[in-house]
Amino acid sequence: MSEGRPKKQKPKGSSPKSEVGSQKSERVKAESAKPKADTSPIDTPHSAIKKSEIENPTSDIKMEVHHHPQLEHKPKPWKEYLLEGLMIFVAVLMGFIAENIRESITEHKRASEFAQSYYADIRKDTSLINKAIGLSKHKMAAMDSMVAVLYQPPSPLGDTILTFKSIAATSVLPFEPSSGTLEGIKTSGAVRSFRQKMIRLMNEYDLQARAVIRRDEITQKFITEQYIPGGLDNFNFETSYDALATGRINHKLYVNRSREFTGKFINLIVIDKLMTLRSMQEYKKLLTVADKVLAELKNEYSVEDE
Repeated sequence: MSEGRPKKQKPKGSSPKSEVGSQKSERVKAESAKPKADTSPIDTPHSAIKKSEIENPTSDIKMEVHHHPQLEHKPKPWKEYLLEGLMIFVAVLMGFIAENIRESITEHKRASEFAQSYYADIRKDTSLINKAIGLSKHKMAAMDSMVAVLYQPPSPLGDTILTFKSIAATSVLPFEPSSGTLEGIKTSGAVRSFRQKMIRLMNEYDLQARAVIRRDEITQKFITEQYIPGGLDNFNFETSYDALATGRINHKLYVNRSREFTGKFINLIVIDKLMTLRSMQEYKKLLTVADKVLAELKNEYSVEDE
């Protein structure tokens, strides 16, 4: 009986497998058609974005924004302005004081160096002055002997004394001060680094040194223009050369002992003696000032003898 029943035929193209496949392909197409989320590392992760925000692209995405705090500027009390101004003034004043201290230290150091050099110059000058004083004393003694001989009757011994002593009478030791340091102090402007007392002593010493130089020039001029010419026709100067060069007389002594020449020559000797005495007074004045300068340099700058 069963063999006689007709079998139902399935319509073509209606197999279950084909229907399932078509549904899957449609879903794949639909998903591929949907916009994909940007996976860039700088964007918000998918987990942080709600589903409604993905489906509705027009929705706003809340982002955290950092704003700088709005500082409220309130007017300061006048005391704070006064305090700030006072602090600025104190800072400027302290800088000014520090700069002055630095300059003062530098100037004092430079003044100490000049003081040491000036001290050495004055010491050299005092040595020359003492030699000039010694020579002046020797000259005055020699001129005293010449005048004494001229008042005595002529004799070979007297002429010999006149020859030797006349060399001493015409001797001059010009004083030349060591003025290099003093000129350096003036030209460099370092004079302002010294105390007023020291400056006064420097000026006093410089003026007295110039007085000594002028006095030596006057004496030298008298000797060369009057004293020596006065004996040209009355002395044999070869004997003077012998006495100065060898210490003994090798030529004939000749001294005009006429009354006229003797009287005139005595006057020349006395004038030379007076000039020498005047020079000695200037030397001693310069020594007095030099002692004051040296004492002040030692006291103020603690200079030492070299």
